[in-house]
Amino acid sequence: MTFALVAANADQIIQVSDRRLTGWNGGVLTEAAGKSGHLLCDDASALYCFTGLATIGDQFITSRWLMEALQAASKRNARFRELIEHFSEIATEQFRSNPVVLSAPPEHRRLTVMLTAYAADGFVFNALVSNFQDFINYVDHPTAQPKFTVYCWRSAVPAFSNPTVVQAIGAFSAMTEADEQAMRRLLEKRAPYAAIRQKAVDIVGSISDRHRSAGTVGKRMNTARIDSGAPMAAYSGYESDIVEQGLSVVDMVDGRTLGSGLLVGQIELTSEVPIVFPSVHRNAPCPCGSGKKFRFCHRPRSQ
Repeated sequence: MTFALVAANADQIIQVSDRRLTGWNGGVLTEAAGKSGHLLCDDASALYCFTGLATIGDQFITSRWLMEALQAASKRNARFRELIEHFSEIATEQFRSNPVVLSAPPEHRRLTVMLTAYAADGFVFNALVSNFQDFINYVDHPTAQPKFTVYCWRSAVPAFSNPTVVQAIGAFSAMTEADEQAMRRLLEKRAPYAAIRQKAVDIVGSISDRHRSAGTVGKRMNTARIDSGAPMAAYSGYESDIVEQGLSVVDMVDGRTLGSGLLVGQIELTSEVPIVFPSVHRNAPCPCGSGKKFRFCHRPRSQ
């Protein structure tokens, strides 16, 4: 199932999604399945992510299909609200007719896509497109439904008035009211980006250990951010519970009418030295194994 969390206010949209991929029997297949991206359209810049069906062997890879489907939807209409409606139609048809998708049991064809955007009119949008999650009654259907449904929310006030968004998809029943309230407080007081991001990462990491997530949520995560002052760029980040030499980057879809049409997927930057570390106390031994304290070795200067 996996889990993704988005938090937004007047300053930024921050998205955190775990990278664990579980098989149909519940076993962990990989901790490195990217499920997030950045979409540009004519009147908005959005972060997106998905939970549910991630792959059917190597014949259907949701992250790749999602980029192509969003781009196809943008060719019908490149405005955010209309693009999302067209995307839901494309997804419905794909999941109704693609023989590879239909080869999966109905309970494993479930998919939810979340998109959170700053719009050119100054408002914040959060759109949920799902064939199994009912975000009105907060019910998960046990099998994929025949049609993808769009749930779209627009802030009641412009972004500069500091509307706050806290939304989760996937194993959202594992998220508590206390989790949401903690995020909301930081957003309302317009806390620094690092504080909001860290709280979101901590919540997803905590949910990974909770019974209700049923082992489907991992501790390696993609993070992404859009700043309201310069929304056309998205900044990628990564969190891991182990030392890693690769840095995953979120996917990119340029769906603007006069844009490049660029699709960029599953990019990872690598280094000969470790570049990703788990959260470590400044005086703890450095995870690289040098024997030095973290603050004297690989601790970033900003921490």
